[in-house]
Amino acid sequence: MFHITVSEIQRPSQEYDGHVDLKKFWDAVAVEMLSRGFIPYGKKNPFVVPLSYNNWAPWIGPQTRHSDLILNTEFEKIPTTTMSDDSEYLEVTEERLSDEIINLKVEEVRALSKKCGLDTKGSKTDLVLRLRDKMSNRVTYNKVFEKVWGASGGWAVITCPCGVVYSVKFNLRAESPRDYVDLLLSWKHFPNVTVYDYSRGVAVHGNGRQPETFHPFQGRLMEPTPENMKQASEGKLHVNMPWLKHPKVPTDENGHPLTGSLEHYALSDVFHQGNSKDERDVLRRIELVPELAGRINSQCAEQLFSGMRKNNYFLNMTTPSTHIFLQRNILHHYNVTKNNKAKEQYRKIIPADMEIQLDVNGRISLAPPSQVVMATTLSEHHRDGQEQQELNDAKDQGDFSINTIMASKGCWGQELQEVKKIKLAQVLDKTQSPNTHIAFVTKMVLMRSDLWSLGLANDMDGMILNSCLTVIEKENAANGFSNGFSFQCGNLDTGHSVAYQDKVSRTTVGCLF
Repeated sequence: MFHITVSEIQRPSQEYDGHVDLKKFWDAVAVEMLSRGFIPYGKKNPFVVPLSYNNWAPWIGPQTRHSDLILNTEFEKIPTTTMSDDSEYLEVTEERLSDEIINLKVEEVRALSKKCGLDTKGSKTDLVLRLRDKMSNRVTYNKVFEKVWGASGGWAVITCPCGVVYSVKFNLRAESPRDYVDLLLSWKHFPNVTVYDYSRGVAVHGNGRQPETFHPFQGRLMEPTPENMKQASEGKLHVNMPWLKHPKVPTDENGHPLTGSLEHYALSDVFHQGNSKDERDVLRRIELVPELAGRINSQCAEQLFSGMRKNNYFLNMTTPSTHIFLQRNILHHYNVTKNNKAKEQYRKIIPADMEIQLDVNGRISLAPPSQVVMATTLSEHHRDGQEQQELNDAKDQGDFSINTIMASKGCWGQELQEVKKIKLAQVLDKTQSPNTHIAFVTKMVLMRSDLWSLGLANDMDGMILNSCLTVIEKENAANGFSNGFSFQCGNLDTGHSVAYQDKVSRTTVGCLF
């Protein structure tokens, strides 16, 4: 981060309510950058953006923020004599300070230990453990905070599980849950699931700012009863969130537009979930949610920071305005690269005649071939005008014969005929042998156990899906249809609720999941 003395930052007036005009601020930064090409060397630049709490804004994409007026309440971090030393909640906890101490060099940790009156002998791990034990003392805590946390602001980001950055905030003071709550409360749609290394802190602070920001259960997955905590610690508790895959019906009032749910959870990332001393935080673990366990990368922000460290050698020597201007542009190209890579991956598995489109929520959507393309394909197979008219009439009348069937939800929702219901019941009968051969599709042999996934409210077995598509492809070829079909992929631009995206590049969690 850029170097600046905190005491030099202008304090806001008493009328300042914590809102800042994002567009006006970033336009001013752009003008300062452009003006440098016109101001003679040695002359004072009148367009320099002054550093102050009420004139310093993060970046949130236009499709993600609810308006140009967003929150930046960093002035609330300024210590006052009215602050309580024994308050229930400290924005920077001993656990978080311990994590930051580990990132210091051995010489710095040894010097800090000496300053706190501790033994300076031993390894770096020994020194960190001594400091952590001693931080229960308020005096030691203040010394460690001043050295480790109070010296710099750093920058905070919100990403989706795929790593695309939605929001970035360049902190003037020490990072805390306040910074992330500022960003989330400035979003158009609050995400259903927020993953953070200090989830309890962000949940408590968010609910203190605005009641039920995180609910139910203060953002935990279940009521923190002894029985629930015991089962969670033993890995026996599972909390399903089916609306992460399929929108909730009926939707909750004011629910997220993609999930339909009004529930907001604060969960811990995998590598920090053991740091909390609060036993109730066991109910904030990602692995308790089947829809999330093993499916999201909770370390994407740390991976981003690791990749961005190579830029520190020149960014940290620039002025504040130059630093944030360049950083935002770097993140812009980072997002563009991420999104283009995802598009290229999807392009490899879709028909060549289909184009990638974005729906109203910014998600990738692949539409079926147009009527013009379909008519051309039919004409290539020598269908005359009368046959084409019969085909169109059949579509209008809802005739779903093998010659007219097309991929659509209207077709998928049709009731099964009685004969098919009987056959399906026979296939799914678990009292029969699971090794019975049911079907042969090309080189694949489907046994009864392979088809049992059809009877569950979960994902279909991949081999079953491939077999079905193979049969459809053969039927289409036999009846003169093209092999095109339509489907939707994961989000690039707004995502579900693990991250609501509006990429910084569009000048983007967490894509939604």
